[in-house]
Amino acid sequence: MTGVCLLLSLLLLAGCAAGPEKPADPQLLARVGDRELTAQKLDKALKTLYPTGAPAGAEGQVLQRLIDTELMVMAAVAQNLDRDPRVDGLVRQKEQELLLAELYRRGILKISGGVSPEEAREYFARHRLDEERRVSRILVGSGQVVEQIMKRLQGGESFAALAGEFSDDPKTASLGGDLGWMSRASFKNHLLRRQIFGARIGQVLGPIKEPDGYSLLLVAEERRTSFDQVAATVERVVAEEKQSFSTLKYLEGLTDDAQVREDPEALQLLLTRLSEAGTELPQLRKGESGRMLLGAGQVQWTLQQFMDAMLSERDQAEISTLEDLRLYARRLFALKELLPKRAEELGFRQTEEVQKGVEQTRREALMDRLRQVEVEERLNPGEEEVRRYYEQHREVYVRPERISIIEILTETREEAEAALQETRQGRDMAEIANRYSVRSARVRRAGGRILLTRPDKYGEVGLEAQHAQVGQIVGPVKSSQGYSVFKVVSKTPAQPHSFEDSRIRAAYHLKQELAEERFEELIRRLNQKYAGQIQRYEDHLQAYAATRQ
Repeated sequence: MTGVCLLLSLLLLAGCAAGPEKPADPQLLARVGDRELTAQKLDKALKTLYPTGAPAGAEGQVLQRLIDTELMVMAAVAQNLDRDPRVDGLVRQKEQELLLAELYRRGILKISGGVSPEEAREYFARHRLDEERRVSRILVGSGQVVEQIMKRLQGGESFAALAGEFSDDPKTASLGGDLGWMSRASFKNHLLRRQIFGARIGQVLGPIKEPDGYSLLLVAEERRTSFDQVAATVERVVAEEKQSFSTLKYLEGLTDDAQVREDPEALQLLLTRLSEAGTELPQLRKGESGRMLLGAGQVQWTLQQFMDAMLSERDQAEISTLEDLRLYARRLFALKELLPKRAEELGFRQTEEVQKGVEQTRREALMDRLRQVEVEERLNPGEEEVRRYYEQHREVYVRPERISIIEILTETREEAEAALQETRQGRDMAEIANRYSVRSARVRRAGGRILLTRPDKYGEVGLEAQHAQVGQIVGPVKSSQGYSVFKVVSKTPAQPHSFEDSRIRAAYHLKQELAEERFEELIRRLNQKYAGQIQRYEDHLQAYAATRQ
């Protein structure tokens, strides 16, 4: 997302409808159509954006962003994007979450009992949670970029180096894509769980389509852990499963009450397609998508409607038998079709919490879809435009300097000094690292050898390595993980990438910049188009700003 998009998303929290128009009210700061922006909403927005205190003069800028938010929603509705399937799907998903939460809050749905230590231990053993795998990820927004990364991986480049160069995940890019240690309980998606724990160590999985792009996953290491080390996590997972079980029983009750009809032949066909797909997304063949699967009263689901509903769920069930599929299909039908009707009967959809949550999601989805339609889907820079961008930003398309080191990482300075003394006495540094370093088992087995693919991202260790000579022993150096003693083994100078090697990345970066510019243009157009429906009460704003000084 662009910075402006993120800003507008945060400000949506402050954009709810107000009461009747009161132009003389000093708390009324602006009006956009029939929406009122009050001092209270601006105050909430300022606290959201500047939790430690807003700078002087920020009030007017943030008020304008609140106005821009309302204009985007107005424009999206004017284009009938509130009927867009993507918008509708997000709204329905949020509504079902809120309705289930309301059932629990009112005690209609209850979690049976707590979680005993015996239950947690049994769950730990049954689901093999003693096995953990360390996973790294590269996240990118373009399928073309994924192809380029995969070619470079096949050419022998390291996953960590490419994560630092390409990944759009700011939390893990500087860590070589490292997501940390994960157990089977870490994955809601059973297909991904099966892939991760069925892969060999060192295997790269993907590309995997995600809401924010495409992921490549590296299964880097494995280890064993005891129940005592993860007891709290296991108890939480069991509690969540108990809640899910209560939800499923309630949904089954809805299907029984509604006397849901099933087509056994369609269920068998669907199971065949799911089995054929394995870990991939199932594909229906010509003429199958419109076949009826199940229904209740006037509501009927085709195979395609079931597929769409299944793919909209974050936690997809693991289906092995016809009975698994039958139960899952009935529960999903109840969740998507019967639950909203029951909630309507009980009056839940009219509660303030549900309505506010649904409206918030609707507005966010409308804004996002408008940005896609008006900005992203219209971006298609040509080859010459991409080349010009590359020429103007050559300094970006460079393979950074690479430094290979043998490192001993210790928890205390005293241990680092002792390791340094041993190396000066002529003992093999790789052997010392294998025995004493607190790095991962993989690094220790490699004799402490680490490739600093982006030295600037390794803090003091990277800085010292850049200034050291090949063969020089450096340390102890204080780092965020302890104290480092290392020897510089080799240095590879920075190398520029050709346009052919950089074309996909340059096109991606150009699209990002163009999207930012086009988005700003969109906001300016909307302010001009709806100028007659915008009123700012500057005297009220000045009085409000004076109270904050």
